[in-house]
Amino acid sequence: MLPPDLCARLARILPPDRVHLDAVRARVFALDASIYQPRARAVVDIESEAEVLALLELMRMHGAGVTFRGAGTSLNGQATGEDVVVRIRGPRWRHHEVLEDGRCIRLGCGLTGGEADALLASLGRRIGPDPASAAAATIGGIVANNAAGMCCTVDQNTFATMRSLRVILADGTLLDTGDADSVAAFRASHAPVLERLTALRERIMADPQLAARIRRKYTIKNTTGYAVNALTEFEDPVDILAHLMIGSEGTLGFVSAVTLETVPVFPLRATALMVFPDLDAAARAVMALRGACPVQAAELLDRTSIRAVENLPAAPPLLRELSDSACAVLMETRAADPETLRRNTGEILAALEGIEQVATARFTTDAAECERLWAVRRGLFSAVSSFRAADEFVITEDINIPVERLAEGCAAFRRLFARHGYEAGVMGHAFHGNFHFTLPTRISDPRELDRLHGFLDDLAEVITRDFDGSLKAEHGTGRAIAPYVRLEWGDAVYEVMREIKALLDPHGVLNPGVMFDEDPHAHLRGLKLPLTSHPRIDMCVDCGFCEPVCPSRHMAFTPRQRVAAWREITRLEQDGRSDEARHWRAAFAELGESTCATDGLCTTRCPLAIDVASFIRDLRHDALSPAARTVANAAAGHFAGATALARTALGAADLAHLALGPEKLEAVSRIMTRLSGQRLPGWMPGLPRPAARIVRKTAAAHRETVVYLPSCATRTMGDTRRDPAESLVDITVRLLERAGFAVRIPDGVEGLCCGKAFETKGLYAQAETKLRELERTLRAASDNGRHPVLCDTSPCLARMKKEIRGLSLFEPVEFARVFLLPRLRFQPVDRRIALHPTCSTRLMGLADAFHDLARGLAAEVVLPRGILCCGFAGDKGFHRPELNASALAGLAEQVRDCAEGYSTSRTCEIGLAVHGGIPYRNILYLLEECSR
Repeated sequence: MLPPDLCARLARILPPDRVHLDAVRARVFALDASIYQPRARAVVDIESEAEVLALLELMRMHGAGVTFRGAGTSLNGQATGEDVVVRIRGPRWRHHEVLEDGRCIRLGCGLTGGEADALLASLGRRIGPDPASAAAATIGGIVANNAAGMCCTVDQNTFATMRSLRVILADGTLLDTGDADSVAAFRASHAPVLERLTALRERIMADPQLAARIRRKYTIKNTTGYAVNALTEFEDPVDILAHLMIGSEGTLGFVSAVTLETVPVFPLRATALMVFPDLDAAARAVMALRGACPVQAAELLDRTSIRAVENLPAAPPLLRELSDSACAVLMETRAADPETLRRNTGEILAALEGIEQVATARFTTDAAECERLWAVRRGLFSAVSSFRAADEFVITEDINIPVERLAEGCAAFRRLFARHGYEAGVMGHAFHGNFHFTLPTRISDPRELDRLHGFLDDLAEVITRDFDGSLKAEHGTGRAIAPYVRLEWGDAVYEVMREIKALLDPHGVLNPGVMFDEDPHAHLRGLKLPLTSHPRIDMCVDCGFCEPVCPSRHMAFTPRQRVAAWREITRLEQDGRSDEARHWRAAFAELGESTCATDGLCTTRCPLAIDVASFIRDLRHDALSPAARTVANAAAGHFAGATALARTALGAADLAHLALGPEKLEAVSRIMTRLSGQRLPGWMPGLPRPAARIVRKTAAAHRETVVYLPSCATRTMGDTRRDPAESLVDITVRLLERAGFAVRIPDGVEGLCCGKAFETKGLYAQAETKLRELERTLRAASDNGRHPVLCDTSPCLARMKKEIRGLSLFEPVEFARVFLLPRLRFQPVDRRIALHPTCSTRLMGLADAFHDLARGLAAEVVLPRGILCCGFAGDKGFHRPELNASALAGLAEQVRDCAEGYSTSRTCEIGLAVHGGIPYRNILYLLEECSR
């Protein structure tokens, strides 16, 4: 815990809900993907530069450390923090401006690399850095780590492509190097600082051998220590200062925005997986191609790495038949037109003539086959990680050597592995001489830790002594490499780096403990100690790739934080620390369990397909009381009555709305919800009126039949007073009949349910009972699969499709593609509409199809950026509306000029309408309107 007076002052400069002093929140919110336990004693959320300035002043007054945290992986312990960790939150950090027809882009530090590339995609450009974590890593983190990536060359990294940046220094000075007035003011106010930087440059340049070594070491990827090539590449001390910020990991200043030059993206690609008899042959191939042929990527995998992926579904059968010495290189070339692409592949194959290959190299231009080959490379980390034991941690190393010594380096690494008893493979970006390898290690075992320490010491010696390479090429220095910075650079450069730190952060406020540490064992202290806590999450490696798609990420735990918190609860209980465990359990119930939408989108981003949603459902199942099970059994056994009761409640709420008005009713509802312990749902302006009862339809014998299953949400929730509309059931029946179908609504439809509403609450037995009831009814109604079945709600259909075999099951988007588009003529409406693919739509791989369908139905379609799961999560939007509000923050601004929005789930549409400020309806409404 921080000193009380510092805590009190934090509460005065920031709202209480953005200051997290509790031990649980501080530990969990500061989590990163490194092997280190978070060290922060508090976490705060910052929304503006003014708040950064106030915080820095406070930290200087108290001599406390502050670490600015973006997002992504932080593999080397860059962001665990000593005193206060700062999370970047709010829209002000997400500003952007595309400049010069896309040749340049100004980006706020809160945008992700993937979002930056999306802004540039239509212009055929992207930013230079392309880290594997680009979808999760923020621009601030990419800048702070000088991140590179699979295709990013040294001349495309952040250092090389940065045109200007906006930075707040430790003394509270704001400098915008793209603003002439700001630069002039800084030259006047910080003349001694600039003079000292000039003196450091002169010291380096006075030693020609040292200057030449610095230049040489930055011809390869290098993120060890500060970017001292700023001293050799630039004369103006303002330029030196700006480039020192790149890769400084927040130890010299806080970069709030950056302007980057962009690189072109060629639309056509050709990919080949080339297999060589040994590493020597692969190295000769790489050197024959490097600089001579237009190759965008060349990924090397040695035989050990190939074994890890050879059984993946996408892996070519050849990989399972290779000798022990074989090596593969996955290669890709890109071009703007087919003729150039053919010329590229021809040049590559010609350059490889005379170099022995296990099989004849063949390029493919088929997009699906290209993706399958890259899926093998992308699956390598998860494949290697999945081979470890649950209580082992994956140590990921990242080094760079001169590419001309490729084969020699690989051989040296293999000798190191053998000497220390590791079964590790070598893979990496061959053209860059940049290699990665993973070491599954039980770091809780002192003997294993000693072995790891010996290996890392030997690796550092080999890289620095034998190759003069980089101990860190892309992953940053952090805590992991801090004790080795002097070894790599030598005393002269190391002291220059220390002087830079003292010059720009004399009080050591910014990210203490990172970049420099004289303790030779510092990188192996304060480690996480993995343990088994639940079979669904034991293999999680804390990478954080899941976080950008989590609807609770801005107001509670994310998936990796839920995993980390549960592991700590397990540890505390195993250690007999029951009081602490109870405190953590209470926090987990609030921040981890009750706020989880269990949408499953996090699984799609996880390299190991960790299913946090099912883990949470399991916890809910285990926590069910006998009374809850009794109520659930009653609801499942009398489902028609339960939905009728829900319609009655909606009708009563509608009458109360008329009688009291929205403001009074909302106030009364909040009180009742609070008094009930969140059991009673809250009233909201978008609460629907009760749906009309369904009149069952039986298909005519002489017409083609479709079985139409209105979901329980459709049968319960109708339109709203703000958006009166015809019944969705009536609209859908009319549309189907217009397409020439006879419509059959199943017998007893009022009592049918797919079981999803029960499953999300952990009521597995009731969910299974309802699902099998539904299956029997649908088999009868569809003549055992002879007729297609349409369900108007994607989440229900997704569960049905996963659990029921032998029936033709469709949600609205796929049904429209298969059955409606060929039968009907659609006249697009002259309106701008918004679109929201549900989580289930995305999980079923139909998001792009939904977008394509909508573009044929409206003049313009808006797919809001960053809005994935709406957070309504069935009925959770009624009980935890703050989750829905957080997940949809920023929606209203993006859909402001839209006439209406469309989705495929009634509950999602309720929350979207409330927070988007426009009506949202099922896409079947638009299909019916456009086909009139």
